[in-house]
Amino acid sequence: MPVPARRAPAKVNLGLHVLRRRPDGFHDLATVFLPIGWADRLSGRPGGEIALTTSDPGLPTDRSNLIVRAALSLRQWAGDPGLGAAMHLDKRVPYGAGLGGGSSDAAAALRLLSSLWALDVPEADLHALALDLGSDVPFFLDGVPAHGTGRGEQLAPLHDADGRPYRCPFWLVVAVPPVHVSTAEAFAGIAPDADSRPDLAAAVTSNDLARWRAEVTNDFQRPVEAAHSEIRAAREGLLAAGAGHAVLSGTGAAVVGVFEDEDGAVEAAETLSASCRVWMEAPDAE
Repeated sequence: MPVPARRAPAKVNLGLHVLRRRPDGFHDLATVFLPIGWADRLSGRPGGEIALTTSDPGLPTDRSNLIVRAALSLRQWAGDPGLGAAMHLDKRVPYGAGLGGGSSDAAAALRLLSSLWALDVPEADLHALALDLGSDVPFFLDGVPAHGTGRGEQLAPLHDADGRPYRCPFWLVVAVPPVHVSTAEAFAGIAPDADSRPDLAAAVTSNDLARWRAEVTNDFQRPVEAAHSEIRAAREGLLAAGAGHAVLSGTGAAVVGVFEDEDGAVEAAETLSASCRVWMEAPDAE
């Protein structure tokens, strides 16, 4: 019998605006989340203690791992200390790259263990557990293109002009140079600005690359590139290869290049693969 498993897909941020610092220490943001096919795989069986193994020996497998924390949180919600699971993570998405890999793994754990433990968890409770784990985790519970506000947890699904769920018409090349960006360092380098910021959801769904270049921007890009020349080189490499737009994802180090044709995307992916881990995403077809 196959081992139960769930995919944990990455995301990219198409624009990220930091609007203001809040009294609770978090920041109000505006961003567009777009799920991509680059994904981890989390499998597991019920029974025993909560235990995690991974394909990457560099990853912690104790309570500092969001998967383990998700399992403990769900077990506490269920009120049954006897619940356990042996889980294994096949890690494929680079971590610390602004792709949400750890958050997606946590969301996958909540979904997987809810099934393994036969728990009927209301969606509102599941989203509350997800938010306790991290601001991006609620997005990955549903994983549909969304406009995120608040800490990023207030999610409004994106729609085309005709009201259908948004489908990105462009080829995307995601390049991840071998550097790590500290989230604290990234926030320290920016000044929040809530004045006259463009509507990211409207800009993205316009599918107008001129508008994307002007409005689909990331406030972290300038300070992060100033601190990490490899990230600037990756973005400039995407533009040199013909990207109509290229923007930092999250706080980096991933950069997203947007292409109108497959040939340009393939060439860019091949070129950047010498210095970066690369993922190419085809347009979201009907």
